[in-house]
Amino acid sequence: MFIGLAALIVTDVGGLAIPWLTKDALDTYLAGSERTVTLWKYPALIVLAAGVQVIFRYFWRTHLFGFSRHIEWDFRNAIVAHLQRLPLSYFTHTKTGDLMSRLTNDMVSFREMLGMGVMAVIDAAFTIATSLLLMVVIDPWLTLWSLLPLPSITILVLLIGNRIFDRYRDVQRHLSTLSTFVQENLAGVRVVQAYVQEENQQRHFDDLSREYRALNLDLVKRWGYVTPVMTVLSGLAATIVLWLGGRKVAMGTMSLGELVGFYGYLGMLTWPMLAIGYVINLYQRGSAALARLLEILDTPVAAGYQVPGTVQVSEVRGEIELRNLFFRYTPDAPLTLQGITLTIPAGTWCGVVGETGAGKTTLVSLLPRLYEPPPGTIFIDGIELCELPLQTLKQAIGFVSQDIFLFSETIRDNILFGNGGATSEDLETAADLAQLTSSIQEFTHQFDTLLGERGVRLSGGQKQRTALARAIIKNPPILILDDAFSSVDIETEERILEQLKGFMRGRTAILISHRISTVMEADQIVYLKDGRIVERGSHEELLALRGYYYRLYRRQLLTRELDALSDNGGARS
Repeated sequence: MFIGLAALIVTDVGGLAIPWLTKDALDTYLAGSERTVTLWKYPALIVLAAGVQVIFRYFWRTHLFGFSRHIEWDFRNAIVAHLQRLPLSYFTHTKTGDLMSRLTNDMVSFREMLGMGVMAVIDAAFTIATSLLLMVVIDPWLTLWSLLPLPSITILVLLIGNRIFDRYRDVQRHLSTLSTFVQENLAGVRVVQAYVQEENQQRHFDDLSREYRALNLDLVKRWGYVTPVMTVLSGLAATIVLWLGGRKVAMGTMSLGELVGFYGYLGMLTWPMLAIGYVINLYQRGSAALARLLEILDTPVAAGYQVPGTVQVSEVRGEIELRNLFFRYTPDAPLTLQGITLTIPAGTWCGVVGETGAGKTTLVSLLPRLYEPPPGTIFIDGIELCELPLQTLKQAIGFVSQDIFLFSETIRDNILFGNGGATSEDLETAADLAQLTSSIQEFTHQFDTLLGERGVRLSGGQKQRTALARAIIKNPPILILDDAFSSVDIETEERILEQLKGFMRGRTAILISHRISTVMEADQIVYLKDGRIVERGSHEELLALRGYYYRLYRRQLLTRELDALSDNGGARS
């Protein structure tokens, strides 16, 4: 950066030398002395000064703009790294399109403020100070008269500066809204087309675009006052110089060379005066952008990153204990879990069933600290979660959520996301255990098949099995399957569970499902209702209670029998 600033100063010195050389050249020529020497000396010096400008302009542009690019790179990386450590609750309340707008458009505005903004400020300050000094050397009184219109520029800046800043914030916020709409519309294009909402979506987008255009046009109008006024004021100063300076030349109190040189320096003040408006533009836009970017960095990271766990363990056995666990997502939200007490011995399976909204997903989301549990409520191997290093905890848990997310990469990349150091043999084993191999073989490029955005090329069941393989290849001592077979037919589910028996021997597993068939072989099963455990025991013990679990089992058994009768009737017909 300092090299760039030095090169900028040298460039300005080269520019400032030209009017002075012109002044001396004219005065020397008109004085009638050394005419032959003058014809060669001063043009050569002017060309040299211009050459210095050309050379050093290259250096200040590469160094100053390069500096702003490096700052942008570091700042963007810092924000992305910070986003990776924010709690899951932040993303449930923040729209993806808004974050994308901040990381792209706002980041560009911030970079331009650092690059062009810093350059314009230094350039304008040095040029104004040096030009005024040389103008004073030539004629102090003419300098004073030429500066009379300039205070009006400061008044103009003070009058409109805050209004423009507020308008820039409105423009950037609305751009985030527009980006969010486009992102959601493209991500949900299947739903849009399925419900024949193309025209409604287009109208909504058109309304947002019109509002965004109106905000920008209003901003353009506000800026429309600035540049013409500054141009008029600069022209007024030039008129004063020509009138008063011309009189001085006519009276013989000022040479023609001095007037030309003075006018040259006055002309050099025009760009810095206009640059004031340009810098204000960059500053207002960049400040608004920076404020939006700092909002992200000011958001506290997840508790696990704030106070790293200090208890080091050689291995995690997988014993899980929940002690009187109460949980709500926000302080003013209702309780999602109420008084949950549960012990899952290491190496055993625990099934969790219950009605929709009973808190099953919330329960298992607390184990890897996707949400922060209250202190003293969850323990693994007798160690409280907050005392375990976060990396150790998350490496010990393989989590297949009910909301499957696959990256726009190959099948291989998506599975290896759980363990980048796994071998090809590990990859094939994981695919076999997840009953995914036959589906992969249907693709021409098999494991190297690109899945498209969010795995669009796969069916719902294939997505779930890919996510299961991703968890298996991680080789975790604890495996959590949150309704991981909801899109898989019962026969495939039974084959997967049969395969998993060998893999899960000695591991702890928590299986959440709406199907009794998924959990019936678990060592213990709990039934959640309204955030409470209302029943617990083995499959046989719960059936003997003839309670909630029993009634759910009977309904599902009846449904399967009816489906079988329907299939048989269809086959006979």
